[in-house]
Amino acid sequence: MKKLIPPHLRLRLRVLFTFVKDLLSFRYFSFVKKNSPSVSFPRQISMSQPIRKNDYSENKKHNLQLAIQKIENLEISPQQIFSYWHLIPQPTPQNGFKKGRNLVGNKLDVDYGGGLCQLSGIMYYLVLEAGLEVLERHPHSLDIYTEENRYTPMGSDATVVYGHKDLRFLNCFNFPISFQFEILEKEIIMHLCAEESIVKCALEFFIEKKENGKWVKVTREKNGIKENSSDNFYKNLH
Repeated sequence: MKKLIPPHLRLRLRVLFTFVKDLLSFRYFSFVKKNSPSVSFPRQISMSQPIRKNDYSENKKHNLQLAIQKIENLEISPQQIFSYWHLIPQPTPQNGFKKGRNLVGNKLDVDYGGGLCQLSGIMYYLVLEAGLEVLERHPHSLDIYTEENRYTPMGSDATVVYGHKDLRFLNCFNFPISFQFEILEKEIIMHLCAEESIVKCALEFFIEKKENGKWVKVTREKNGIKENSSDNFYKNLH
């Protein structure tokens, strides 16, 4: 039955199903809206990652700028939910996105929206460090990096696929927060901003090698209490 439904229709049905599920759970009404106030808070926690030069690096920077325009300086009030795909449109050429490197169907390929997973990955890392409550996050299925070219420790990634995999977190602080960004020639920098100071949580990464991949457990120490943030398996690329 699944094969009889065209892919674009399956995607629409999945997006509709998620929308209805969020409505029924009343979660939808807590989402940060696209017309939320624009604010300018002091920078509290920052992180940078390289933008490596390749055939698609300029397209990546273009896609990053498009996504950033939708979320930069957007006020995230206490008890509001940030949903990546609720704010960033589907990465299609009609929405202005260009092709770039993506992990598609468990292999590296080229598709529209290349670079958006790097953005969500940086955001997830800052969310962990800040002690915010992660509601939805998905790891990559494959480990496509070596220790020499890895952006962040294995286990701190967050893949996003429109209509399938979202990144969501709850602002559990009693004050609003926001994000700011800098896209440089060879670097992207993200800042988590707030009027009140935010103390970084200590993160620990435990890696257990297996025959065809690695198990990675991530813990976070928040307010003196250690908690398990994630426990995921990554297959080797080769």
